[in-house]
Amino acid sequence: MQPIGPERLSGSSPGRIRAAVDAREDLRANGGDILILARTDARHDHGLGEAIAHAEKFAEIGADILFVEAPRSEEEMREICSAVPLPHMANIVEGGVTPDSPNAVLQDIGYSIAAYPLSLMAAAMQAMVTCLRSMQSDERPGRMEFTELRQRIGFDDYYNESEKYATSKR
Repeated sequence: MQPIGPERLSGSSPGRIRAAVDAREDLRANGGDILILARTDARHDHGLGEAIAHAEKFAEIGADILFVEAPRSEEEMREICSAVPLPHMANIVEGGVTPDSPNAVLQDIGYSIAAYPLSLMAAAMQAMVTCLRSMQSDERPGRMEFTELRQRIGFDDYYNESEKYATSKR
């Protein structure tokens, strides 16, 4: 494969990765810790080979975790993970081009991290739509108890803390 110049790298540029690696080393010298995740979107416009070459370059520079965006099959995912012996992150967007494989399969392929950037939002939106439709027809769907909601939001902690400074009772 032909060496990649900085002008061909998309996503995380080599300069940014080098800067992050330098900052990581400064932090470690002072007792801190940080991991560098390097992303490339090269698969979209330049193909899988170019994306893997970017990942190899990022590993050479000092990245700790590699994120090759948008592999289109489990075979491509295996090729990515086997090409560079670093931890890899899969980005699973339901309905996107990367296969939404079960956790065990992702692990078998070689991924140690999986991000699901839209899953919680999609589930929350579906629950809201379901609730609103039910309320429109005068149903009252199952909801979280108010006491649990208050606790999860942090109201109880807020009220307990504010008691220390209260000059009058509510």
